[in-house]
Amino acid sequence: MPTAVAAPGPATAAAPDPPAPVSIGACQGCGACLLTCPTHAIRPTPLGLTVRADRCTGCLECLEICPVDAIRATAEPRGER
Repeated sequence: MPTAVAAPGPATAAAPDPPAPVSIGACQGCGACLLTCPTHAIRPTPLGLTVRADRCTGCLECLEICPVDAIRATAEPRGER
């Protein structure tokens, strides 16, 4: 006697991660933001630096330390300064 197999339910898409509170533009590669970020949200990639939204608290320390103003606030900060 064959056993019944439950039909799969509707696929649920995971909610997209919110954007990071900062973005990195014309970086000169000094590394000041990497050393300053208290949560290590800024990571080097083969294409430059990226901000991990899941780690960024929005403290904006990176924005303040960047000597070439390559970092911009893109959303309301989520953490306390």
